[in-house]
Amino acid sequence: MKNVVLLGATGSIGTSSVDVIQQHSDLFHLYAVAANSSVNKVAEIVRKYNVERVCMFNEVAAKELEIVLGRKVLVGMEGLCELAADPKADIIINALMGAVGCLPTITAIEHGKHVALANKETMVMAGPVIWDKLAENPKSFITPIDSEHSAIFQCLEGGKRESEVEFLEITASGGPFREWPIEKFEKITVADALNHPVWSMGKKITIDSASMMNKGLEVLEAHFLFHIPYDQIKVVVHPQSMVHSLVQFRDGSLMAQLGAPDMRIPIQVALTWPDRLKLETKRLDLPTLAKLTFFEPDFNKFRCLALAFEAGRRGGIVPSMMNAANEVLVDRFLKGNLKFTDIPKYVEMVMEKAPNVTGHLSLEQVLEADKEARLMTEGFLK
Repeated sequence: MKNVVLLGATGSIGTSSVDVIQQHSDLFHLYAVAANSSVNKVAEIVRKYNVERVCMFNEVAAKELEIVLGRKVLVGMEGLCELAADPKADIIINALMGAVGCLPTITAIEHGKHVALANKETMVMAGPVIWDKLAENPKSFITPIDSEHSAIFQCLEGGKRESEVEFLEITASGGPFREWPIEKFEKITVADALNHPVWSMGKKITIDSASMMNKGLEVLEAHFLFHIPYDQIKVVVHPQSMVHSLVQFRDGSLMAQLGAPDMRIPIQVALTWPDRLKLETKRLDLPTLAKLTFFEPDFNKFRCLALAFEAGRRGGIVPSMMNAANEVLVDRFLKGNLKFTDIPKYVEMVMEKAPNVTGHLSLEQVLEADKEARLMTEGFLK
């Protein structure tokens, strides 16, 4: 029986993770959970599954949950990292949203944990730092939860076969604005951007999908997860979202992973690899599938995707600053205080101010860059 710590228990990935864990309750125990502020949802999970430890990132919510549960609740970043380092924990599922997920991932690696990673910002912000930490802690390893990275991981058979790869091809649904003319982008509303045609996700990641920044973040994550140069990573728009990603090998073979758009599949792969266990999900019936289509993304319409490639190639602290600026801007957009087209505009402004840092990248540099970019973005918006 493996003890699982679930960081981000009330989001869409967290909910699916709980389902997978309970389907295999003979193998996994939901040992600890963390969330931001959803007191009632967390209380329900804790009681239903006899969860032993709990953390709330929001201090007010933590105090409220202590009253509801009648026991101690950990608080904030310190609490998240305490759970990530817990000696009783075997697997840390990091389903946190945004830069807040970075330190818990690093803490888990430092304590030799298996990290099932859905928090792509960890790799975007601090990929070189993660590489260093994994080298220093050989007992620790990462299995990806994002469907695209899980697909690549499976095509590579979970091993390091980067020398055999010609390129990675990351699929994208294209989001709700795939067929919109660029002239209409100025009038995009929050409701428009939240209307994703395929996936049901949290608000922030849904907006990132609409701008294709999410796909850009996935490009950076793929670079650091699989040690593949950016020139060997492509994005292809695939509206049906049945092919989750592909790997072109140097002998001309093209390997793809297909499956229904159900996040429980990559979550279970991340938890049980290299074993494949039974899972009650929809099966693809190839003869009845609609036509599968693929085409190149429009980098002019989806400027965020181009900026992400640029940030990755520049390296250093630029990805961290890009990610931080985007988080601030998406929050402003969701509150109705910003146009959709302002997101890439201000991300680019922050990136233009970002210094090129060469040499060994430290965690302190990454976190300082994140902080500086947030302040810079707020300054541009005043």
